[in-house]
Amino acid sequence: MRLPDKLRDLRKKHGLSQKELADKIGASSFEVVGWENGESVPDISYIAKLADLYGVSPDFLLKDDKQEGQTIEADEEQDQSKKKAADPKRLGKINSIYWTIVIAVYFLVSIASGRWTSSWSILLLGGAIWLIAAGFHWVNSTK
Repeated sequence: MRLPDKLRDLRKKHGLSQKELADKIGASSFEVVGWENGESVPDISYIAKLADLYGVSPDFLLKDDKQEGQTIEADEEQDQSKKKAADPKRLGKINSIYWTIVIAVYFLVSIASGRWTSSWSILLLGGAIWLIAAGFHWVNSTK
């Protein structure tokens, strides 16, 4: 349900006319009509007054509900969160950051120790950790 519909339904449920509502919250009747017709949106101070008057949260007023008959089951919510986690751009950024850190650690250890050849184990360890993490991600994405 959208904000204009909620405002109209709540006003009627509380037995108020548009003029009476406007007087109670310090708005004009013209503003209330505009809100209920969807031509304008009440500013935040009016949202707070309306929520207080009707005994609802501002979030209830501002968030659009799902359309009737449309529900999201718990499994669908999990699927949506998995899709978000599996976003290729996000995974690409995570991989880039990870490998940048591994390479930076390699260079720092190599410079500090003066042993460039023996520091390759850091890159091998970084690759092993990356493979393990990628495997866990793959297993979780196929469930």
